Amino acid sequence: MRKVMAILMAVILVAGLFAQAGGQGPSLKKRDPDTLVVVLTGPPQPLDPNLYTTLNEAQIMHEINETLVGMKTDNTFYPLLAETIPTVENGLISKDFSVYTFKLRKNVAFHNGSPFTADDVVFSFDRILHHPKSSAKSMFSAVMLVEKVDTYTVKIHWGKLKDPSFATAAMNSWADRAKYMTASPYGPALNILSHYCSGIENAATVTAAGADYGTKVVAGTGPYRLDTWPNPTEVNLTRNENWWGGASNVAFKNIKYRVITESPQVNNVLLTGEVDVAYSMSLLDLASLEKAGVKVSSQTGVTIHYGYFNMNSDLVGQKRDGKLDLSGKYDTLDSTHLRKAIFHTINPAPFIRQVDLFNGQALLINQMMQPGFIGYVEGAPAGTPFAEFNERTWYQDRAKARAEFAALTPAFKAKLTPECLTLAVPNTSTSVKLANNVKDQIKTGLGIDLVKVIPMVNSQIIQMRKTGEGYDMIVGNWFTPTADSDYTCLTFNGESIGTGMNGSLYSNEIVNSSIQKGRYSLDPKQRKEAYTAAQVQLMTDKALFPMVCEHTVFAHHPRVGNLASSGFKSKLIDLYRLSKLF
Repeated sequence: MRKVMAILMAVILVAGLFAQAGGQGPSLKKRDPDTLVVVLTGPPQPLDPNLYTTLNEAQIMHEINETLVGMKTDNTFYPLLAETIPTVENGLISKDFSVYTFKLRKNVAFHNGSPFTADDVVFSFDRILHHPKSSAKSMFSAVMLVEKVDTYTVKIHWGKLKDPSFATAAMNSWADRAKYMTASPYGPALNILSHYCSGIENAATVTAAGADYGTKVVAGTGPYRLDTWPNPTEVNLTRNENWWGGASNVAFKNIKYRVITESPQVNNVLLTGEVDVAYSMSLLDLASLEKAGVKVSSQTGVTIHYGYFNMNSDLVGQKRDGKLDLSGKYDTLDSTHLRKAIFHTINPAPFIRQVDLFNGQALLINQMMQPGFIGYVEGAPAGTPFAEFNERTWYQDRAKARAEFAALTPAFKAKLTPECLTLAVPNTSTSVKLANNVKDQIKTGLGIDLVKVIPMVNSQIIQMRKTGEGYDMIVGNWFTPTADSDYTCLTFNGESIGTGMNGSLYSNEIVNSSIQKGRYSLDPKQRKEAYTAAQVQLMTDKALFPMVCEHTVFAHHPRVGNLASSGFKSKLIDLYRLSKLF
């Protein structure tokens, strides 16, 4: 009996040890406890926030380069490199709301020891707006001038085009902007200044480094600095011990970024304790992760997965006299009928339930606007395209699809051979699965396998989107870290054509003018009406097909704390805000 009791006690003790270990999460396997390991979904471009905009390098850059202001999880603002947030009350916003004055923090140094001054702010915004490689020009197009007042004071002048016809004018300097723009209030001014692309860079360092800047040479003022970049799949940062915000407030001494493109592999390294934080894991296995002690956090995100048609395509676009139609008034062409036929074959609702895709972690959307944003159209207003929307089948209507397809001329229909439409897609597992789902639905709906899915690296797709060459359709995603509708509208604003932001090369005069009204108004009611009008027209023209708004889901080791207040709804975690629980 005593022997049996001894065995039972031993079993209970071992079970207790396993339970305790489970509470501590997966073993770190002798990893350095001061190093936080974070997963990236693909190789980052150069760490140069003024020029490059995609999420992978953003995860790194916004730890290195700081902006003038930051945005909290409740969408309020706080000062970073600025001493205070400008307001009318404190005298730092002009009476006409077109000029914001920023008092800069003193005694702030870049990682190489160079002092931070107003010259660096002017230099950085000059690169954002006028450098030929900048991908952020559209985002900051309302900036008319950034001027130095003194060593620690700058003024940012906001403006708009003097005439809509200037939308295609080349603006390569502050003088050009003065020529084509006039002073104006700008609704989301602070939102856009919190964007990581306005991270301030050191003028002298960037100039001296030349082509090596962003890879071999990187300098910021942030809580972390670049340590090593040994290969395309690994980037290492180390804590900036001289950070003005106090290095003692930064829990982890080092950050290692690991590129892992396959979602199942991300789950594996979370389970084995090789990484601490990831958002690109397979949602199919969330229960297994939690059972193993990995923490899973989810909230409504700001990322939209959508597809879009290339308006420069002969098969699904809008051309006039053989060239891209920029008139803003589209004729009904064969390509228009085919585009609408394809549109009505698609139904993203099953994608949300697909266990190897979103597994319930997404919302079905009927427009290119995130729920909760200004201008998001609620319900299905009569007389609008949204009246055709159904929570179960989206806009799918095979009778309409067949009718549009039947309207094609015989000569045009003869061009529609199998896989004649090129659908480019970023080579991430989620995007590729979505693209193949779309391909299958088009085949089922129209009875012909029109689409060829071609995975590509995202940087290649961005370059293609600037000219509209090499693709007929793209399936991708757009996330809005500024939490403002104006940023979302970059994807279909005619002014964004040629920048890589408006990948459909779509232009409509109602949409463009509505965006202008929303952008340059400070009145929330006027902004809502303007962005609503833009959504209605966009879905009428069917240049895009929004599919789902993805929940932001992070998996993290239980030793990582304070995730909720680090801003993860946009997938950009302020890693320096995280705490180390053990």
